Amino acid sequence: MMKHALLTAASIIGLSLTPTASLAQTAPQTVVTSEVDAEGREALAYSLAIQAYLYSYPLFIWERERLRRENLTEAQTRGPIAPINRLGHMNWLANANSDMPYSPNNDTVYTGVSLDLRAEPIILDMPAIKDRYAVVQSVNAYMENQTYHYSPRINGGDAVQLAFVGPNWEGDLPEGVERVEIDTPSGALAIRLAVRRNEADLATVRGYQAQMSLTPLSAWDNGPTDIEPAIPAPLERESFEGPFAHFQQMAVLLAENPPPPQHAAMNATLWRLGLEPGQAFDPETLDPDTRAGILRAIEDGPAVMEYLRRNRGQRYPTGWDTARYADDIVFDYAARAAISLVGLLGNDPEEAIYFYTYFDSENAPLDGSERYRMHFEPEDLPGINELGFWSVTMYDGESFLLVDNPIDRYSIGSRHNLQYNDDGSLDLYIQPEAPGGEFDSNWLPSPEGRPYRVTFRIYSPKPETTQSLYDGELALPPLEPVDRP
Repeated sequence: MMKHALLTAASIIGLSLTPTASLAQTAPQTVVTSEVDAEGREALAYSLAIQAYLYSYPLFIWERERLRRENLTEAQTRGPIAPINRLGHMNWLANANSDMPYSPNNDTVYTGVSLDLRAEPIILDMPAIKDRYAVVQSVNAYMENQTYHYSPRINGGDAVQLAFVGPNWEGDLPEGVERVEIDTPSGALAIRLAVRRNEADLATVRGYQAQMSLTPLSAWDNGPTDIEPAIPAPLERESFEGPFAHFQQMAVLLAENPPPPQHAAMNATLWRLGLEPGQAFDPETLDPDTRAGILRAIEDGPAVMEYLRRNRGQRYPTGWDTARYADDIVFDYAARAAISLVGLLGNDPEEAIYFYTYFDSENAPLDGSERYRMHFEPEDLPGINELGFWSVTMYDGESFLLVDNPIDRYSIGSRHNLQYNDDGSLDLYIQPEAPGGEFDSNWLPSPEGRPYRVTFRIYSPKPETTQSLYDGELALPPLEPVDRP
């Protein structure tokens, strides 16, 4: 009876458990009822469709950002937004009036570029920046970081010329120009420059931004020229309606930016859903059970993303959460989707660490009317490299907005004039009213009567800090409720 059950189960999932030919000849034929088949097909389709939903989610964020830029003729002032293949300088620090569909920091100014590399490579001329943290981050259309070539860690902030090259280009680059592979036809750059909250320092940073330039390879003449890269024509798109519209658009996005080779394992399962990269999605070619499973996944997808918005990675005992630290984060499609939704272009942990929480030390949701304290023992303060720093930033609990407050303080951290305790420990006060006295400098205002979240960023962390935080040997202190006076 046991052998019969094992062989029956094996035949259902297509495994071979036949050590000899005679056993194979005498094994009983498996008979599965149509009802079981239907349930199995729908469950399999649902499972795979949820994975496809998460896998492709960054492409939908990419499309959203592309559409914000596609018909622009000049750079915008509301964010790091410019026409495709143009530099978009946000030369002011994000504040409560910043309307960006992701969580901007309040520590750096941004320069952003949406790249279309189908025609030819595009060369970024980046000036030397030695007096502050500055990093050039490049990503593909799946929001996956590519190789870093500019930061204090990588090249000491020396001037550099970087050629961003798409997957199908072959050729040689000019002498002195470094090659940066982007493994999809579209890509993006996020350039961050640390800035202090005063006009003099902002003017210095704007000067650095003015020295940046983009030049198409064909116009490079031993250096940048006045010829800018071509702005691609708007894409002609079919508009999809009906219950399968999400998967139909998914097929289009997968065709425009074919999945890089590292995702071969995931791509090998898409055919079961009628998805073949490069081909249109036609639900009429699928059986009714598979269609039902896909529709259920499309319906549940937003709820999955809402959960991941608050629980994107690994939860630590002190309440902080982060995407797991590993080279294979690219293959954690749930975390990758959540980062695309909430963070959008988060750096690798070697460059910057991001922890966040919606909860206090008792696992209760953060309440803007309550008072909290973060207490750091001297040995718990994050280790940072030269030019590195850390900060805690306040965000609205239901949106990406920074929280308005009477002193325009949206973050607090190591670059502020913090007041340390006599023993070298540090207390940060997160509450609606100032703590009073000398510790007002340690106050991060919260929105009274509203939920919120906070993000802890460490820029240019020391390697041992990075490793110990992710291993749990070093813990960020929790937000501890403090009794009201």
